[in-house]
Amino acid sequence: MRRSRRRRSGTPLVLSVLLSALPAAAGCMAQTPALSPPLVAVVSSPAAPSPAAHLAAHPLSGHAGGEVLLSGQGYPAHGRVVFTFHGHRIGDATADAVGRFAEVPVRVPDSFGDSAPGTPFTIGATSGPVYAETPFVLTR
Repeated sequence: MRRSRRRRSGTPLVLSVLLSALPAAAGCMAQTPALSPPLVAVVSSPAAPSPAAHLAAHPLSGHAGGEVLLSGQGYPAHGRVVFTFHGHRIGDATADAVGRFAEVPVRVPDSFGDSAPGTPFTIGATSGPVYAETPFVLTR
């Protein structure tokens, strides 16, 4: 009669060696100076207004299809500035040598004519990573 040989697994031995090494490793880690967290770069997006840029609308309210004059500063010199009304492109302009533009006429899209009077919207101005916005209230 042949006896079957049972193999012993090395797993319990490896596990016990690893477990016995934990206290020693913890002691070494306690003596190691803490590393500072890695630096993370912050990138501006159109969703986050730039603190350097400013946008103003005149008037601050009006009806769909009406004209609004936009002025701004803090944009890249000679940069193309794209204007949006609630995310819909409504025009563009080129900033001057110091990053300003003044009284650029744009129209509120007619497609917002069904909005209730008093509905607040956002007019935005973007040039590369620079973005600013201003509120606009739709009237009848």
